[in-house]
Amino acid sequence: MKTLVSALALLVGSNVMAVAGDQALKFKLVAFNTGEKDGEYHFLGATVSPDGTIGTKDFSVKEDQNGRGVGHSTYYFPAGSIETTDSFADTATHTGGHVVGKLQIVSGTGAYQGATGTGAFEGDWGDKSPLKNAMFFNIELDVKTPGS
Repeated sequence: MKTLVSALALLVGSNVMAVAGDQALKFKLVAFNTGEKDGEYHFLGATVSPDGTIGTKDFSVKEDQNGRGVGHSTYYFPAGSIETTDSFADTATHTGGHVVGKLQIVSGTGAYQGATGTGAFEGDWGDKSPLKNAMFFNIELDVKTPGS
């Protein structure tokens, strides 16, 4: 019986360790504007990581006259979701632009339960984007989950 209990404890402990820790997530995002309400712009998109894992993202942003803004994002991955608050600065014309920003991870679900951390993004839209009628971003998240 002691052996069974020890084996179960080892198995449970190893599974917890596999979930807990630091993860660097890097992926591409293709996003589309879905509308604007009260000065807040809403977007939906799909993410693709280097290993081919696909996810989705929805986000909203507010921007001032100088191209600085804040937003809120939710990333949905097969293993769980991550929510972030975002800050950014962009340079834009009437036909396109470039944006650089920072992310603060505020929560997560599934494998990302209790997540914290930071991240960064950079991207283009309009005539600056390689994809016509879409925004194209590179995103990196440094995800910390309980136990790290």
